[in-house]
Amino acid sequence: MALFFKKKKAEEPKNEILSKENIRTGCKAATSDEAIVSVGQMLLDAGYISEGYIQGMLNRDHSLTTYIGNDIAIPHGEYEVKDCVKKTGLAIQVYPDGVEWAGSRARIVIGIAATTDEHITILQNIAERLGDMEMVEKVVAGDPDLIHRIMTMEAA
Repeated sequence: MALFFKKKKAEEPKNEILSKENIRTGCKAATSDEAIVSVGQMLLDAGYISEGYIQGMLNRDHSLTTYIGNDIAIPHGEYEVKDCVKKTGLAIQVYPDGVEWAGSRARIVIGIAATTDEHITILQNIAERLGDMEMVEKVVAGDPDLIHRIMTMEAA
């Protein structure tokens, strides 16, 4: 009689959209393009995108600003580079002194890589979490753990 043992299923790594490693505070950039390349490099280093996506992020911001108000910019790639997205993910950079962005000032830059229409849900979540300046100020204060909790709704 043969005995069959159920093989223990290997834990699948959780596809975390925002890891604490992808949150940087105290950033400085001379231009919005510099900030876009920097946050894009974080997405690349985290394995969310391939390199062509960063140029798509720049192209998108040049054709239609990714500054959304409340001191927030959300650079993301244009439709033509969607194939460069390997998996959905975010990277956040906080610029306490701000970066000039389309005639405004961005202090929070959230790089977005989305494989499908998930970007719409991500944008809704950003609007909900950072809809008032009190939350924006908490993020700009620069505690990566608090930023992670706010953005993943582990705590309000």
